[in-house]
Amino acid sequence: MVRCLVVVSLVLVASLVDTGLSASIWNRIVGGQYAEDTQIPYQIALFYNGDFRCGGSIIGARLVLTAAHCVVNGDTVLDAKRFAVHAGSANLVFGGSLFEVEAVHAHEFYGSPQNDIAVLEMKEPFQYSKYIQPIELMEEEVPLGSEVVISGYGRVASGQQASPDLLYTSMFVVNDENCHSVSPGLLCIDKEGSYGACNGDSGGPAVYDGKLVGVANFILDYCGGDYADGYAKVSYYLDWIRKFMK
Repeated sequence: MVRCLVVVSLVLVASLVDTGLSASIWNRIVGGQYAEDTQIPYQIALFYNGDFRCGGSIIGARLVLTAAHCVVNGDTVLDAKRFAVHAGSANLVFGGSLFEVEAVHAHEFYGSPQNDIAVLEMKEPFQYSKYIQPIELMEEEVPLGSEVVISGYGRVASGQQASPDLLYTSMFVVNDENCHSVSPGLLCIDKEGSYGACNGDSGGPAVYDGKLVGVANFILDYCGGDYADGYAKVSYYLDWIRKFMK
């Protein structure tokens, strides 16, 4: 029997309570563990019109790296003024701060699932502390079989609900054909069992040896399923990202 593959982008729009942003949220990495406030200080949550939308990573004093499909609608880049970035806490309801976005830069050749990467410029610089830190970008290829850490505020499983706490889990780099890669700019990661990214984890990080190696792009069929997850490969897009690192 031929199995039909469905590519699922991981963007999510859900509301929050008590942060000036409002209601309950679907939110977890599938099979993840809860993160401490200082454990993943580069992780952010991206909001649009007050609703939780995606994840991302702090890569500079005023820069965040995320997925292009988090910041576009069709062929239109969404209004930067409607975005806000939450950083400084592993809980989206209590703690942390909100930062305004000044400009949104989606990759000019984005076309799902290719070139699914974007940079956000903040109006004001992040104030670094043990709760807010940038992460270094990976310049080299990550060897097959390497263990990477993914994190995010996405659903715990397809169609399931969870709390507004940051979760993380480990995955492993696999051959491109495992996520039916159609682009040399994709990093495919997998793990036996029900583990992986889910809706709301888009734009979030994959980290190897303390460096950012991937940006969450898509899953195949369903969250934590039988296929590898697709992440934009940071080393492949390094020159494009560095154009914004003034």
